[in-house]
Amino acid sequence: RSVTKETGESLTINCVLRDANYALGSTCWYRKKSGSTNEESISKGGRYVETVNSGSKSFSLRINDLTVEDGGTYRCGVGGRYSCDYCALAA
Repeated sequence: RSVTKETGESLTINCVLRDANYALGSTCWYRKKSGSTNEESISKGGRYVETVNSGSKSFSLRINDLTVEDGGTYRCGVGGRYSCDYCALAA
């Protein structure tokens, strides 16, 4: 899904855990900037605010005060201590 926003606005990205066998443990967010092949991990905090709803097995990331640098493709994941499983989620 493509979303267009103006700088200074905010954006919320929602994810839902589709695999009932998974627990909603540690969550991860990644961004691949336009034109780049590298994916970078997003550190939660500051402009990046995460909300987790364990009951519905969903979580979201709100990005406040958007800048041009925030452009790109975002992915979410949930997993264990060292890795995240993207495949269990739908953005």
